[in-house]
Amino acid sequence: MKTPIFIDGNCRFCRFCAKVLRQMCGDKIQIEFQGSELYQNYVMKFPDSNWEVDSIKMVHKDAVLIKSKAIEQILSLAPWYYQILRIFFFLPSGLLDRGYDFIAKNRLIWGKAVDACEISDYAK
Repeated sequence: MKTPIFIDGNCRFCRFCAKVLRQMCGDKIQIEFQGSELYQNYVMKFPDSNWEVDSIKMVHKDAVLIKSKAIEQILSLAPWYYQILRIFFFLPSGLLDRGYDFIAKNRLIWGKAVDACEISDYAK
């Protein structure tokens, strides 16, 4: 069964990140936007205050992981040659979350423009 990864999916940067995650993890993940039917089902099935946070999300062991914790868990699904990237997760999660927030806040710099996101191409 594929692990669903929920992204907000409203900009080019989100699409790019979805594409990178899909290439890294292959068939182990299913990328969905945070408005899909699957997302709504997970919100009902796993009640958690983290659903309200604007961030990448995934459910792991009945807990909703966000920001750096979600990325750390997603990275654990990637092949061995990506595992070197996990060295960053020795840093405090507060620092990693601030880095995540900085990148998310400045996503227009990275993605150049906000537009409607077509995640369906990456979810397959």
